[in-house]
Amino acid sequence: MLPGGSAPPSSKISPLIRDFIQGIDDREWQNSLYSLLQNQTYNQCEVDLFELMCKVLDQNLFSQVDWARNSIFFKDLKVDDQMKLLQHSWSDMLVLDHIHQRMHNSLPDETTLHNGQKFDLLSLGLLGVPTLAEHFNSITAKLQELKFDISDYICLKFLLLLNPADVRGITNRKHIQEGYDQVQQALLEYTVTCHPHIQNKFHKMLQLLPEMHNLATRGEEYLYFKHCNGGAPTQTLLMEMLHAKRK
Repeated sequence: MLPGGSAPPSSKISPLIRDFIQGIDDREWQNSLYSLLQNQTYNQCEVDLFELMCKVLDQNLFSQVDWARNSIFFKDLKVDDQMKLLQHSWSDMLVLDHIHQRMHNSLPDETTLHNGQKFDLLSLGLLGVPTLAEHFNSITAKLQELKFDISDYICLKFLLLLNPADVRGITNRKHIQEGYDQVQQALLEYTVTCHPHIQNKFHKMLQLLPEMHNLATRGEEYLYFKHCNGGAPTQTLLMEMLHAKRK
């Protein structure tokens, strides 16, 4: 049984997607999240919730980089190509990860911290912008209609990571494109085989990626604005990623 829902028969899932799923550690994601929230608020009267959110996003980014570096297609690339792909896709992947945790692992939208403060977990998926909640919920609702499952999630994540289209200065574009094409083909076959009753599921999911990108870009702009105004922690991987796109 896959985390977050009943799984199609494994005989219908390609070996590539099976391998992808084995690389997911959702329990570790949530354990790290709650552990950080608890450690940051233990014996504290009150903490800055925006700063705390940035620390969680930073931790999520580290685990994302760790996941990518151990992943098929990506791990064979030179570090420079790896960094360019990550710099291009990190915020989209953070949004997708949060949608997945919320849909498949019942992540709540709010939690009470050790010191009694309420922490808005949904803000992690919105990259700190409360006004994006409606947009986020709209994307989630469309995915629910498409019976978006864990196989879809991990394939979309690879498609975000391995998309060389708008990434400048890539040296091994051929290898990246081949990986991207293989994942796309595997996802297409999976949707047709395991969800034949949902018309155009594959294309409808791909059409949602620009919507996610739009949301992630607005979140990035907000975080960068807060950073420039001294409202966000400096010297973090999160801030490094925010600066990288603006060079």
